[in-house]
Amino acid sequence: MNQTEIKRRQAQEAASLLTLITILVMGHLLGEGGVTYVTVAALACALVWTAVAGSLSDALGRILRGRRNKGQYKNILGIRKNVMLFQMVLGVLGSAALFVFAGNIAEGIFHIPYSTFILQVLSPIVFLRTLVSVFLGYFQGEGSELPRAVSCILRQVFILAFGILFGNLLGSYGEKVSGLLKQEQFTPMYGGAGLALAVCLAEAFVLLFLMVIFKGSRRSERKMKQEGMYASDSLWDCIRMLCAGRWPQFFTGILAILPLILGIFLARRMVPEEGFLAGEYGLYVGKYLAVCGIFAALISMMGLPVLGKVFQCFKREEGRFARAAFQGGVHFCLAQGIFLSVYAGVMGAQISGLLCGENGETVKQMFYGGCSVILFFSLGCYFGRFLQASGRKYFVLGAAAAADICFVVIAMVMPGAGLLALVYGGLAGSFVFCIVLGVFSYRQLRLRADWLGILIVPLGAGVAAGLVCMLFGRLMAPLMGDLAALVLAFVVAGGVFWTVLLLLRNFKEQELEVVPGGRLMGALGQKLHIY
Repeated sequence: MNQTEIKRRQAQEAASLLTLITILVMGHLLGEGGVTYVTVAALACALVWTAVAGSLSDALGRILRGRRNKGQYKNILGIRKNVMLFQMVLGVLGSAALFVFAGNIAEGIFHIPYSTFILQVLSPIVFLRTLVSVFLGYFQGEGSELPRAVSCILRQVFILAFGILFGNLLGSYGEKVSGLLKQEQFTPMYGGAGLALAVCLAEAFVLLFLMVIFKGSRRSERKMKQEGMYASDSLWDCIRMLCAGRWPQFFTGILAILPLILGIFLARRMVPEEGFLAGEYGLYVGKYLAVCGIFAALISMMGLPVLGKVFQCFKREEGRFARAAFQGGVHFCLAQGIFLSVYAGVMGAQISGLLCGENGETVKQMFYGGCSVILFFSLGCYFGRFLQASGRKYFVLGAAAAADICFVVIAMVMPGAGLLALVYGGLAGSFVFCIVLGVFSYRQLRLRADWLGILIVPLGAGVAAGLVCMLFGRLMAPLMGDLAALVLAFVVAGGVFWTVLLLLRNFKEQELEVVPGGRLMGALGQKLHIY
């Protein structure tokens, strides 16, 4: 994992942040029912796209890099052509199947009939995203990660801008239809269709952007046609290599979206009424998961540079420093996860009041019961990235399967809890995911964790930060409002949390050299004669 890949992954995490912010913004525009309708359509498309082109760019990039390193330039041109042809056919079939069977999927499988129109509008995304993945594989085969990083950011910016535009336009039309037919569900349905149209347009612009870049980089193909070995890879060879290189990440991608899909069926078992189900599940996805996802993505993005330093040390054969850097990353993710989990849990009433207004009681209970998912999921992602970069993809696959099983079991044995059963199931699943990958990672490095230093002391600092948040939530929020209380509580409680860790010398000097903001903490500690 080199610095270029680290920056690309950070760009992907930034794009994930923009995606979650878009969910919050569009959730305010569409309402909870609209979020559920769009979620059903998006999950159906995600499942088909994962089957058609999931992890395609990484697998194609590895194949093309292998041919380039061997000087087989004519093979590269043949693989490009065959893969593009094959994936175009698959993309067209996937989009056509979604469009034709949209009613069967939305009504027959998910029992959400108002997602049918949204799924039909969104169906071209499979074809467009498949072509984008092929072009990204071309660039990765040449060792360039910049187009992928830029396209991630561009996609989310376009989706947010176009989503607000078309969501408002079609939402206004939906209000007229709802008024005529006396059914309020048409308003979020048409608003969701506007968001689906925005997603397709954004992907078309990203595809156009990549095509322009690719056309500009084809000047070297004349040399590739004249030099190198004879092109011997047939279409069948390309298909076989793609399938062999994709399947571990393919199953991991399926397992990643499976809890959201199963959550709809489990939610229907708990909340039979269709209208109430759409509203409750929209709160779960559009508020609780979005906020927790934003916090987890922030931690994950800050932990990426640490992993880069770990693998740099391994390349220099400095195993002891690599282990120290890895331990520092675990310590940093634990500390950040504890603070943000405490903050989300204690300030859950203010977060839900700001996002949901008077209907925030359910979301507040979700934050109270499931805030620790921020810690477990972000730390699990840290372990998972380390294992994947080390070539231990099957460990990640097994951990994801165990987490999904745990999620389903916990959610099924608690039907009386309503939608909170999904929260508890997700919490238990993320805990299993984190623990399993953590055990594998520590055994891989032959490390022993200093639990007193990396866990117990940050938990004590988290208690102090939680008391500060409680003070702001109960005494200051009624006077200054939810937003001001949230901002001030975050700043003051964060200052208290990190001051406690600094005064107790919780981070070692070697850890401060690798974690984000560590050198600043070290310089401050030296001025205060702590280090």
